[in-house]
Amino acid sequence: MNLAVLTSATTTKLDPADFEPANSKELGMLLAIAEATEEKRTALRDDPSWGARIPTPPRGLRTVAQRGQPLTVADYLPWPALLTMDRCADDAARRSGCEDRQTVLDFALSICPIEQWMTLLNFTAQYSAITKVAKILSPLIRGLKDKEARIKQGASVGGVKSARERQKKSNVPQLAKLLQERQGLLDSGKDLKETAGILARRYGVDASTIRRKLRGATINQAKGSQQ
Repeated sequence: MNLAVLTSATTTKLDPADFEPANSKELGMLLAIAEATEEKRTALRDDPSWGARIPTPPRGLRTVAQRGQPLTVADYLPWPALLTMDRCADDAARRSGCEDRQTVLDFALSICPIEQWMTLLNFTAQYSAITKVAKILSPLIRGLKDKEARIKQGASVGGVKSARERQKKSNVPQLAKLLQERQGLLDSGKDLKETAGILARRYGVDASTIRRKLRGATINQAKGSQQ
């Protein structure tokens, strides 16, 4: 890429006519950067901060139309600065057909006015650092997501199991009926230790469930007799 006119290279707007692209790819990137940055400038004029009007004293020969159009903060932004804002570089890459914005940024640096080099260099370095950090953290993030998925799956399984237990417990009759059936088993010659297992099979629950319910009744009876 060669500069055709050095003076225009220092203006805020990128003019493709000032450059001589080496090939069609460079031409595509040049046009894409020019279009994307000027669209960004136009959008910024509607922003409360960037669109603030700046009164300027009359300088040189200006037409009536030019004197009636005060400049905004956005009008003073050089195109390299606009390229680093929001997703302007991504937009330029998409327009030019580049796979990533780094290619566009490298090309922009090759045609960038020298006073704007640090603007693009800092932006490129920041982007590279973010990319490296994302690459380092990616395995950790995937591991945390997998762990979260396992926890959710375990909670779901536990919830289903708990629901089944509650359903089983709901099948157990009231304590009075349970005591009556246990007494019936004892009268039929069954041993006291066997009654919990028999009642558990009858109602489809664990023997421990029957024992806890009967133990609670025994404890309550004991407290009542003490009073």
